[in-house]
Amino acid sequence: MATTTYLSSFDSIEIGGVDLTDQCSAISFTLGVNSLTSTAFGDTGERMVAGLQTVEGSITLYASYGAGEVEATLYAEVGAGDTSIVIKVGAGAISASNPEYTISNTMLASVPNEASVGELQIFTATVSGGTWVRDITP
Repeated sequence: MATTTYLSSFDSIEIGGVDLTDQCSAISFTLGVNSLTSTAFGDTGERMVAGLQTVEGSITLYASYGAGEVEATLYAEVGAGDTSIVIKVGAGAISASNPEYTISNTMLASVPNEASVGELQIFTATVSGGTWVRDITP
């Protein structure tokens, strides 16, 4: 069986249309769907069908201040409920081996600001809800 291993690194990460790739240190997303029961009388086991899409995730970004930087971008999105996040895996054309994920209308409910003496200051943005698309068309 063929296997490919990737070093964790994304080509680009945009939040609200602002490229924050150079400030991102970690990203975690779970994209899926709600399971809905479609079990009917006479079935001998539970049957499930896909429901609405689900999105849960967090992004850790190094603090930077100013227009178009991390702090301004995140605080402009807090509570809006229409935040868009675009993640592209690698450089070059979008393809089956280089997908682009677009998360639309997600909720960025809060932005914890973490700072410790002698460490880089970070923001951890947590998002939930919205819709997602995996694009592999060039």
